[in-house]
Amino acid sequence: MSKTIDLQIEKSRVLIDGIRKNLGVLEDKGFNNEELDLMCQELNALKAANDECDAMREQLSAKVKNMNSILKRVKDVFAEKKRIIKGYYPQEEWIRYGVQDKR
Repeated sequence: MSKTIDLQIEKSRVLIDGIRKNLGVLEDKGFNNEELDLMCQELNALKAANDECDAMREQLSAKVKNMNSILKRVKDVFAEKKRIIKGYYPQEEWIRYGVQDKR
């Protein structure tokens, strides 16, 4: 769980508990059990959404690692083929073989 979400959930739960304990004093200020119950439901929804995001981040991280591994292999093969062409042909002919730079 992200630290921001975790802290907000914890602070909200403490606030709700404090309000519930003092509801008799706070009712004339517009506080009621229905609102507090709704706040609890929203906290539960936030936790569920955050858990879902954490799972997606974990899956994405694995996919990014895989993609980066494939990219490294592609770049290595590309560099090797380009090096061979540069080693065997003069600079003027590199473009003919798909080598675009002249460095």
